[in-house]
Amino acid sequence: MKRILLVTILNFVAVATLFSQYQSKYPDIPIVDVHVHACGITDVSNFVKVSEITKRKYASNLAFFIDLDILTDPIAEIKAAGKGRFFFAVSEMSPHKGITKTPEEIVSKLRDGYVGLKFWFSDPRRTILEGEEGITRADDPSYDRLFSTLERENALMTSFHIADPNGPFYDRTRWMADPVYYWNQIRAFENVVAKYPDLTIVAAHCAWLICQDAQIDYLRYLLSRYPNLHVDLSATFPYMHLVNYNNLRDFYIEYQDRILFGSDIGFNQRLLDEAVERTAGRYADYFATLETDREVNKGRSKGLNLPREVLEKIYYKNALRLYPGLKESMDLQ
Repeated sequence: MKRILLVTILNFVAVATLFSQYQSKYPDIPIVDVHVHACGITDVSNFVKVSEITKRKYASNLAFFIDLDILTDPIAEIKAAGKGRFFFAVSEMSPHKGITKTPEEIVSKLRDGYVGLKFWFSDPRRTILEGEEGITRADDPSYDRLFSTLERENALMTSFHIADPNGPFYDRTRWMADPVYYWNQIRAFENVVAKYPDLTIVAAHCAWLICQDAQIDYLRYLLSRYPNLHVDLSATFPYMHLVNYNNLRDFYIEYQDRILFGSDIGFNQRLLDEAVERTAGRYADYFATLETDREVNKGRSKGLNLPREVLEKIYYKNALRLYPGLKESMDLQ
């Protein structure tokens, strides 16, 4: 028991030391996090505080956030709390149970300043249970009018969530419990990407094709075949040690024009007092993963040490190209 406690303390000290010593080599590169969860004014305000800490403590310019959550406060007040750093997506959280907004309502919100649609094809447990009522595939024909409307309006699918391979939410220990279900969902996702070639899609979590080398091969195939597809890195950092280092680094460099930085970070409302500093530390670990070759991910993997030109695209240039209004806001900074 004492040995376990000692190891835990040493791990904590090692991570804390990493955070305290880490200073970005690229303080001039703005960073856009295209995948955060902020439900209201308090969360948005805390993200602003985090961006200030990352600049002061780690020399990282965390400049803008794309929020993918369902908002609980008036949008005007949330935008004010975000100090011009926040953009917001329309959310469809459980479309397999039925779309909650008409395509026309979604388009209206996009014209009012929302940057795109988040389409989370799953239930809150992140797996559609056998026998559960509802649509079982993301390529179901009932979605055709929504997807074709978005394509016609040149709208952005800011976040397409699909097919977690590593167990349902709050039970992340299982791995590929049902590979047939997983790959059925991946193929359904590909069918959507192929059917709507003018619909620009950012797939959350690298479409969960990043946790095995064979998955990365399939993701290479998707990105090479479908120029409308992009991916974000959110929630993928803890799984880097599962794949070949050179394969992962080569993938980032090869598809630098199609990858965007994302964190999947949100705030636990019960831990807000301590969460801001800790969240800034998480960002520091992610930035060190991309910018350095030091040990990261609690010592389980080595940083990718990506070239500056690759980092610029992943951190902000790809986002400027895809997200409406972002370039204009960045020009004002």
